[in-house]
Amino acid sequence: MTETANIVELMGGLDFDPAALKAKYLAERDKRLRDDANEQYVEVTAAFSHYVDDPYVDPGHTREPLFDTVEMAIIGGGFGGLLMAARMKEAGFNDIRMIEKAGDFGGTWYWNRYPGAMCDVESYCYLPLLEELNYIPEHKYSFAPEILEHSKRIARH
Repeated sequence: MTETANIVELMGGLDFDPAALKAKYLAERDKRLRDDANEQYVEVTAAFSHYVDDPYVDPGHTREPLFDTVEMAIIGGGFGGLLMAARMKEAGFNDIRMIEKAGDFGGTWYWNRYPGAMCDVESYCYLPLLEELNYIPEHKYSFAPEILEHSKRIARH
């Protein structure tokens, strides 16, 4: 008997039908699938090329290319990249380069700054490294500016 089966047996069985749940999942997935697949997307060229510009940095802002050697390169400055960097530093790696297209850290929270944007997951579960940074979120569900600032706090740390 598998560990999962043992747990289910100890709990007195399941309170749902796994086959029905899978069927429901597949039905919802099928609603999202499109016949035109990737053809539905517009290439960000010509009239759409301005969408690749970062609206949050000065228009003349550029970073000089680096041609050095590092121990580890991490692509992306969102929570995934920030957590990877934090854990690698804990493991003893110090020569780490984070590569990010945006003007700063934050990933999704860097780009999505529309009024009222907030996370739909409790801050204490969603925001990483709270204990390590001795930070307590302001709200049960954090607003985007706080999440963006916490991303920057992680990067500085």
